[in-house]
Amino acid sequence: MRKVSYPKNMTVDEFKSFRHAVAPPGNRKIRNARKIERDGVKFDSRLEMYMYDLLTMAGIRFEFQKRYCVQEGFRYRGAAIRPVTYTVDFFLPEHDTVIDTKGYRTQQGDLRIKMLKRLFIGRGISPRVALPKNQGECRALLAQISK
Repeated sequence: MRKVSYPKNMTVDEFKSFRHAVAPPGNRKIRNARKIERDGVKFDSRLEMYMYDLLTMAGIRFEFQKRYCVQEGFRYRGAAIRPVTYTVDFFLPEHDTVIDTKGYRTQQGDLRIKMLKRLFIGRGISPRVALPKNQGECRALLAQISK
């Protein structure tokens, strides 16, 4: 991360305008992730679209954007607590593999992956969970799957 120096004795409004000039507003946790739509399919990132293209060109059957409930909803002191869900990018049933393209990892994402693995153990299954973070890792994963 680059270090930015800013003038001292700024007002709050001056700081906000300076900050937005240096780093645009929005979700700074997900770097370079831009939603893309192509041929009616919505992708969360370019890496997800790349993996989609690789799987499609290889003729590998997959489920796209498969959602899992990793913790059921419940009530706590009268308040409804929503369930915790995790949506993986691809599920390859014939290869017993779950793929979630992750260009940039977050603590929340890591926690949900752990919860997903725990859900699989509870169901008595243990699919491979792959988290490619760049195009090279996507190609390497496809090579492993194609063997």
